[in-house]
Amino acid sequence: MYEVGHWISPYTEDQINASAGFTYLISHKESGVMYVGKKFTQSIRRKPVKGKVRRRKEISRSNWLTYTSSSKYVNEGISKLGKDAFEFEILDIYSSRGETNYGELEEQVRRDVLRAKDSAGNYLYANLNIATKFFRSRV
Repeated sequence: MYEVGHWISPYTEDQINASAGFTYLISHKESGVMYVGKKFTQSIRRKPVKGKVRRRKEISRSNWLTYTSSSKYVNEGISKLGKDAFEFEILDIYSSRGETNYGELEEQVRRDVLRAKDSAGNYLYANLNIATKFFRSRV
C-alpha cells in the first residue's frame, strides 16, 4: 500500500495520474461509518474557438490529491473533526470515465450502501443515493 497525499492506495501516484478516475472509501475511524464515491483525475472542458463551430477540448489535472468527498455530510464531518478522524482509501482505478462511473455504481450496489445497517440499526454508509436515481428514503 502507498500513501499518496491523504489517500491510502494499492496504486502509485503515477498510476493514478495515468487513469481516468478511481473509486474510494472514506471511513470514520471512531464510528466506522463509511462513504463510497468516485473521483475523476482529469477535468475536461470544451472551450469556444473564435470563428469555429466546434469547441476545443481542454484537459487538465483535477484536485484529486486534496479532494475529500462530494458528500456535504462527509465534508461537514471532516470540517468538525479534522481529516485525521477519517481514513481515505482508493479502491480501484479505471481507464475511462464510463468505467469509473460503472465502478462506483457496482461498488455501491455490492456494498448495499443504502440499506446496510449495524446491529444497533444505524446505517453503515453515509451515502444517501446511488447515481442520483435511487435514494435511501425510497428504498
